Amino acid sequence: MANIPLYLKSETDMARPTDPEFYLFTGDGTFLCRNHAFFESDVPAKQSPQSLAGHAPRCVVKYPKLGVAALEYIVGFFDVIFEMYQSEAVVLLYWDLKRKRYLLRVPKQKATVWESYTGKRSPLDVGYEIPLGVPVHQLLVGDIHCHGDIGAYASYTDKHDELYRDGVHGIVGYIDQDPPQFHQDIVVDGHRFTLNFGHIFKGYKQRRKHVPQAWIDQVEVVVEQSTWTTSSSKSKTKSSYGWKNSWDDDGDDEGNNNGWK
Repeated sequence: MANIPLYLKSETDMARPTDPEFYLFTGDGTFLCRNHAFFESDVPAKQSPQSLAGHAPRCVVKYPKLGVAALEYIVGFFDVIFEMYQSEAVVLLYWDLKRKRYLLRVPKQKATVWESYTGKRSPLDVGYEIPLGVPVHQLLVGDIHCHGDIGAYASYTDKHDELYRDGVHGIVGYIDQDPPQFHQDIVVDGHRFTLNFGHIFKGYKQRRKHVPQAWIDQVEVVVEQSTWTTSSSKSKTKSSYGWKNSWDDDGDDEGNNNGWK
């Protein structure tokens, strides 16, 4: 059986092909068209042209890998926030085009937790503000957020929120364990691809115990309580670390202060 010709409709007034039947790819979809002795027809195609070879969604990851120390500080930050609030938290990944390295930024964020009448809390979600005034040579390429003491997986909310946010989306779960659980996806043009740990991260040994106070100060927590309770609380702790809310991943596994910005 001969293959049916394929044509692209690139102009509104393009001349009609004279083939007895052909497929026409248009801005409104694919049409199966016929030039019959008694009629001309253009009908929406119910299936792909048989002459075309099969294809499947794919994504070859070429991201530079985030250093061990950087990931350990991120996990350490998530651990501190969960211990304080039992909430989620998020860190943004920027790529510095000039210095060819990652920059971690902790944005202003608001985490919501559910508190039962017994006082037990469970993380619900976290929203954040994209930082303003970021230099044009620093590109937002992804984010990592924590699920608290539950597993690392892309929830329905995660998938909905990240549908049109191209880039890497990492999730840390079981933060009460070390190592915690990691899950990584990349979203491109609305399609989600699951990645292996080694696609994005160089490795992980153990969480860092001391994290920048400026990171902690970026987190605000909203407590939704059971109707059995009548009051809510929100608290923050202070420390003397003095680092600002971003960090340059210079590959120094010791977290040298020269890497902090």
